[in-house]
Amino acid sequence: MSKGRSLPTALKQLLQQPTFPARASRSSASTQLPAGRPAAPSPTPKLSAVAQHFASLQAEASSKGLGWGEWVSIATATLFTLNNPGSLAALHRFAAPTSADLAHRTNVALLMRETGLKCIGFIGIPKVINNLAALRKAVEADADLVKSLPTQPRRQIKGERLESVHKAAYALWDDIYTPHSEKLLKILGTSHPDLPVFIVESEYGPLFSSPASFALSSDPEEMKKEPEWDVNRLRTSLVAISALRAQGGVGPQVTSHVWGLMKAKDSIKPDDASKRGLEWLTTEEGALWVVRTVDGICEAVEGAEEFEGQGKESKL
Repeated sequence: MSKGRSLPTALKQLLQQPTFPARASRSSASTQLPAGRPAAPSPTPKLSAVAQHFASLQAEASSKGLGWGEWVSIATATLFTLNNPGSLAALHRFAAPTSADLAHRTNVALLMRETGLKCIGFIGIPKVINNLAALRKAVEADADLVKSLPTQPRRQIKGERLESVHKAAYALWDDIYTPHSEKLLKILGTSHPDLPVFIVESEYGPLFSSPASFALSSDPEEMKKEPEWDVNRLRTSLVAISALRAQGGVGPQVTSHVWGLMKAKDSIKPDDASKRGLEWLTTEEGALWVVRTVDGICEAVEGAEEFEGQGKESKL
């Protein structure tokens, strides 16, 4: 589009409308069928109700011996998938209030940011762009927090790092899908020869693996360490389950990553303060709790009876 030129009014109006309008049922004139998917993000529930749900989730996670990182990972991935920036901002305010110390606020913001980035592999780039922008806007309300966030990328793949990324990619793939990892690659390849290549080498490597897992010996020491806020092996499974369950329609993939979560026990550090809770999370009971937690967030957001503004159709 040329500089200074705007779209025709009719096209601009169409882009703001749902994919098809609400209409009366052909079989029953008294029945109104809903409109198609809207152009705008999903509406924000009453923030007081959302905050109450987060408080309940935090208390429940704590009772099971889990730290903030696990329940925040689940909630963040779910809200990115629901495309609900209003609730995402509310989550940030709840999990990282300005009354908390700066170190904690920084860790929460970085975990949410990292979780959102990893959601690219499960829900696609557009929703992630929109919701990362919404998260950034929420962060900007805290001037000290903005100054504390790192601005250097961690995933630039150059030169000799390529081999290290490939090793990390296939190691993570095998860790999640063994004993079916090789078989699954062949099945994916029958759909498209580049599908397994792209999934493993472009997503399981530079995106899903922690950058610490493909750092080189020549890299600075801080790059070789997995920070407290990182979306580690276990949290990556939580993000996968949350995003896939929340979007619906991809049951087999949810099942695969539930198995992946239960295989994540070996990644738990012996000295982790939440070790007992994390080990429980990798059991069938823990996986059941994760799925039900995602469902609860979906119900609280999409099934809310009251929304901010004038109604469910109001713009954010």
